[in-house]
Order: sequence, then C-alpha cells, then structure tokens
Amino acid sequence: MTSFLQLCSEPADAFEQLLLHRDFGPSRQFSQTADVVGCSESTLRRRAEQWQWAERLADYDSGMLEQASEARTEAELERYVDRLEAFRQEQLYRADRVGGLAEELLALVERSLKHHLETETVLQGRELPAVLNAVCKSLEAAMNTEATALGVTELLEGGSH
Repeated sequence: MTSFLQLCSEPADAFEQLLLHRDFGPSRQFSQTADVVGCSESTLRRRAEQWQWAERLADYDSGMLEQASEARTEAELERYVDRLEAFRQEQLYRADRVGGLAEELLALVERSLKHHLETETVLQGRELPAVLNAVCKSLEAAMNTEATALGVTELLEGGSH
C-alpha cells in the first residue's frame, strides 16, 4: 500500500481531514469533505494549501494507480501461465497418443512381416515402405510435439524465477 505520512508540524486534525479528503478518491471535492468533517470549504482550502495536499494527494493517487496496474499485470501474467500450462498438458497428451498409435502401427507391421515369413509369401514392394514411412513420421511427430511441450516447461520454469 502507498504510504501516506503526516508531516512533522502538521496538526492531527488537519491530517485527519486530509485522510478523509484522500479517501474520496481522485474525483474528491472539498465540499464533500467539508460536509463530513463539519467545517467550511475555505478552511479546508487554506489547510490544503498550507500542508501541500494537492502534491501529496497527486503522489498518493499516482502510487495507487501504479499498484492497480501492477496487480492487473500480475493477474494477466498468471492467466497466461495457466493457459500455457494447459497447452503444454494438451500437447504432451497428444504426443503420447500419437506415439502410442505409431507403436501400434509398428507392431502391426512386425506381425505382418512375421506372418509373411511364416507363410513364405512375398510382401508387395510398395506396401512396406509406405507403412514404415507412416510409422517413422508418426514417431517423429510425437517426439517433436513432446520436445515442444517440454520446451514450454522450460519457459514456465524460467518465467517463475
């Protein structure tokens, strides 16, 4: 919270009036404060001039605005980190799924090769390369996706320090 201190020679009642005036916010009016504290606007204006209320309140309002801006920025950063983590988890899930499917496809190719060897049949020349190419591409895509998702982890960990 922005500090707001009483000046050394400032009377307690003047400081109390300043605090009440401050709490009306940036759109504060002397008439509002005068109604609450039970004195005239002219008395408040004299005190405001004598004790530099305008400068002190401008500093206070500026500090409060800065704090509000920092809080908003931190909240936005937290939301971004949460979305990035959700993206990372989704990518890891997809990489795991693609990798699993590629392994199933590779197992199918292996069973097919064993079957052809057992029955002594010859594989068609165009079938095996296409299937092996699909398996390799799937495995490569799964590894790249996982590496990307793990890179997101580094970004998340680097951003939290």
